[in-house]
Amino acid sequence: MTGKAINDAFMRTLFKPEIKTFNNERILSSSSSAAAFCAASVGAPAAKVFIMKPPGHESEKHKLGLIVCIGIVAGNMIEGIALLPANLASIGSISLIGWIIVVIGAMSLAYVYARLSTVNPQSGGPVAYAGEISPAFGYQTGVLYYHANWIGNLAIAITAVSYLSVFFPILNHPIPAGIACVAVVWFFTILNFFGGSMIGKVTTFGVIALLIPVVGTATFGWFWFDPQLYMDNWNVSGTTDLDATCRSVLLCLWAFIGIESASVSSGLVDNPRRTVPLATMLGALLAGLVYIGSSQAIAGMFPASVTAASGAPFALSASLMVGDWAAPVVSAITALACLTSLGSWMMLVTQAGARAAQEGYIPKIYGELDKNGLPRKGLILSATQMTVLMAVITAMNASGGSASDLFGMITGIAVLLTMLPYFYSCVNLLRIEGATTRNVISCIASVLGSGFCFIALAGAGFNQLIATFIVSLVIMMFFSWKKGKLQATVKATAAEASDKSEAGKAAVLVGDN
Repeated sequence: MTGKAINDAFMRTLFKPEIKTFNNERILSSSSSAAAFCAASVGAPAAKVFIMKPPGHESEKHKLGLIVCIGIVAGNMIEGIALLPANLASIGSISLIGWIIVVIGAMSLAYVYARLSTVNPQSGGPVAYAGEISPAFGYQTGVLYYHANWIGNLAIAITAVSYLSVFFPILNHPIPAGIACVAVVWFFTILNFFGGSMIGKVTTFGVIALLIPVVGTATFGWFWFDPQLYMDNWNVSGTTDLDATCRSVLLCLWAFIGIESASVSSGLVDNPRRTVPLATMLGALLAGLVYIGSSQAIAGMFPASVTAASGAPFALSASLMVGDWAAPVVSAITALACLTSLGSWMMLVTQAGARAAQEGYIPKIYGELDKNGLPRKGLILSATQMTVLMAVITAMNASGGSASDLFGMITGIAVLLTMLPYFYSCVNLLRIEGATTRNVISCIASVLGSGFCFIALAGAGFNQLIATFIVSLVIMMFFSWKKGKLQATVKATAAEASDKSEAGKAAVLVGDN
């Protein structure tokens, strides 16, 4: 068998589309589990599962128009900002520049994925797009996505604990916050053993309620805005403006992680080739305006030191705008939204890990199911991974800092793990459309998206960047090992078939004689 044939065989083992059911609806997935990987975490607003209605479900008159699609895309993303103002306050209001860079980059990536979904639809999403460039990149992307998503779930737990610090101030310190996060993770792990159907129902309410203080601050917070205070907060990071801006990009990007899954299913949309790309870009822009409006309003409402020390920045802004009674209400709502989301997404990411394990991305133990079809071992292993990472990060911040510092480190890791998948998708669009004047918009979006990934990497800390680089290389080592095993199996099978063929020919000759 030729090298190309072995490559093709390996690709087929990684990317096999299939139809699964979820809540009596059809979900288009792939053996790479990318659809589920792209559907991860509310704290990383990633994530809505691609739902496909049965054929004939939607009539032409009930298809979604542009305005509705923009609202869906924006709503899918305006969930990851709950703790960001506190992290950005440690840098300063110069984060405005970071937000502008991120919005441009996010809109470019939105166009890339929306365009890919129309000219080259793939059920595996970013994993499949990377796999089209090289099977090695597809494998690497699948593994990176799995790890980015369970790490993102840990950020949800930190956000919930941080907002609970309004009621229990000790939770704004790293060690108590870390212990509380671990307790929350294991509580929902155990809860998922018994099924958590109610969690999903409460999650929707919590997420909608969470939008009230965010949008309220973006809209009305400007009545309490002090321009002089805003300028005093401009760069409090102690570094150069360039370094502060790059650092803010990495944090701001967290709010847009998952933009690759924000596109509305084209089967439900009127004139999808025009509507889907436009809605995805405008939805990203709308979400970006809300992000910028709310975070910059807070930057002019309080001294940077006050916001940075707060474990609940939107509770802080609500108390100033409405009254002290609003702080505990907003904190309770935000904590509830994050906790219920954590329960739901822990199970979703674990199920994605189980499929990934069954297809060879990660160890097989993650894919073992109990008699009820529950990946119980995967849940335990996922919770254990979160516990170990939380312990390491807590130890690193034990001498000082706050819960928001833990959040900043976690989100930085999760964001960095998604940069290579985003870059591969931009490269794949260039491969498909070509760098020609005919496809100038696709070319510009791909270049801007790639440049955006480079800026995000530039804003990472040295240790974060080195760790991401090492992990990416180790994944490639495992890919080579798996491919070597496949090649050995193919050669052994071919040799066995050849031996049988020769034996058969010999038997025929003996019979003839």
